[in-house]
Amino acid sequence: MNEFEKEVKLDFLIEATQLLNDSEQAFLALESDKNNATLMNEIFRLAHNLKGTSRAVGFGDVAEFTHEMENLILQLKEGHVEITDTMVSLLLECNDHVSLMIRTLNMELDAKFDSSEIINKIKSTLSGQLGSASKKESAAVEIAVDNHEPVVAMSQEHIELLATFESNFDKTESVAEPVLAPVLSIKKPTETKRAAPAGKANEDDSIRVSLARVEFLNNAVGELVIIQTVLNQHRSEIINPLMLKSLSHLAKLSKEIQDISMSLRMVPLKPTLQKMQRIIRDTSKTLNKKVFLELIGEETEIDKTVLEHLADPLVHIVRNAVDHGLESTEERIAAGKDEEGVVSIRAYHEGNNLVIEIKDDGKGINADIIREKAIEKKVISANSNLSEEEIINLIFHPGFSTKSEVSEISGRGVGMDVVKTNIEKLSGEVKVTTVVGKGSIFKVVLPLTLAIIDAMVTMIGDERYIIPLSQIYESLSPTPDVLHYVNGVGECLNIRGEVLPLFRISKALNRHVVERKIHEQIAIIVNSEHRNFAVLVDDILHQQQVVIKKIGDEIIDRKGFMGSSILGDGRPAFILDLIELFSGTMKKKSSHILEELAA
Repeated sequence: MNEFEKEVKLDFLIEATQLLNDSEQAFLALESDKNNATLMNEIFRLAHNLKGTSRAVGFGDVAEFTHEMENLILQLKEGHVEITDTMVSLLLECNDHVSLMIRTLNMELDAKFDSSEIINKIKSTLSGQLGSASKKESAAVEIAVDNHEPVVAMSQEHIELLATFESNFDKTESVAEPVLAPVLSIKKPTETKRAAPAGKANEDDSIRVSLARVEFLNNAVGELVIIQTVLNQHRSEIINPLMLKSLSHLAKLSKEIQDISMSLRMVPLKPTLQKMQRIIRDTSKTLNKKVFLELIGEETEIDKTVLEHLADPLVHIVRNAVDHGLESTEERIAAGKDEEGVVSIRAYHEGNNLVIEIKDDGKGINADIIREKAIEKKVISANSNLSEEEIINLIFHPGFSTKSEVSEISGRGVGMDVVKTNIEKLSGEVKVTTVVGKGSIFKVVLPLTLAIIDAMVTMIGDERYIIPLSQIYESLSPTPDVLHYVNGVGECLNIRGEVLPLFRISKALNRHVVERKIHEQIAIIVNSEHRNFAVLVDDILHQQQVVIKKIGDEIIDRKGFMGSSILGDGRPAFILDLIELFSGTMKKKSSHILEELAA
């Protein structure tokens, strides 16, 4: 395989991924609007384009299967086969099969596939649906080119040539994304755009750039930010007015370049949120529940690196909303609710964070039931004195589940644990609010980007460490009256009635430093989901934005290191993840604190 052929195949795989995403959304819309002729034409065009292009680039196995899939869609389009929920499920299964082939081809371009099982399923379904209807064998295939054009009979050879032409034509065609069911809106261009003057581009013109180049640009901009910080720290040494003015201008330009380079990493949430439609459909049908999904803020953007780790937590929360949150149809009717439950996903920006709220109008979370299960599973003791919020947060405990039987959907107690773990790895947090009988809201708060963060530079002995500002609740100078000793825990701070375990970062990192007295150090209160805690540092130098750099392989598996950064003097410093660094110790000490307080 030469380089040109390889490039053509890889370009097709990228295009096919988008085609399959569009197809899935169209199939889901079809289920709610089975008589939409425009939607059926769009589905047929997508399948026909996929078949023709895959054959043109030499993926024969994909073309063979999509040809059978196209035959199924053609029968549905022409009304020979009734569009039912079962038929939509078969279409989605076909779409999943093609998606699997495309993902495999991305890893191995010469991969071969056996689609005989699902092809036989398509053929048997068609034969069963067509029943005694007359079947005319013909070498020609009828294709409706337009609603106002006559039906034209074309040979298979001509169809393949047309498919190649369509694949090129489709790249210039402006088709709006499908909206939520029950209606799919297809918008076509009404006039040809004028060519942009030389040197100017249309607002919607775009080029495809590899992620590696974007990463290289961001690394270069990161170095620029570091150099700018170094120069700014030596600003007082500059006497020349022109140099000072140039330095200010350089700071402004570097900030603009940083903003532009960071925006290149930002991608809309729309594809990820739309995938939740499929999750809701499959889960609701398995549980025999009627569910409507509402999506708000699909165009909200987030760093691609963050987005890649967001899909799994969202899937678990959405499934949890349908399975645990929403009542059965009978229970909803008995409670005076509409038989169709509603799950709403809303995304928006809040400061430098992305917020995603998953809301359901179900039965809410009963703290008494959670407490009983937690005692039964020995997660907490019977005399534990926990607030309602702390009890509800026990759903994130590893292995915790309120289900007595394990099913395909839930019951193993790993779902919400995965949510909390993955979100915290992204320096985010999950908050739960609930009202019994009304529903629940899971609020996921994430940083917009993991490339540059606001942080605090601290001193521990002779070494500097960086702590993300998102983990810091407050800082204070501890006085002897707030210092307490708790059996089984050790040193604690009593801040406004809240007992906080006190840790020394130097001990956790096994750094040998001369320990100063506690009242000579600074306590940083760390904002943790379950229980806040305090860490001691010798000094806080300043607050600044830092560029996150990857750490070396020799310490990549060490707990508590988020990355590293270059500070203003050109020397490196580690960025600490205090929540991860002390998570194991916190679990042990929290139970001792609760027992001490109860006593």
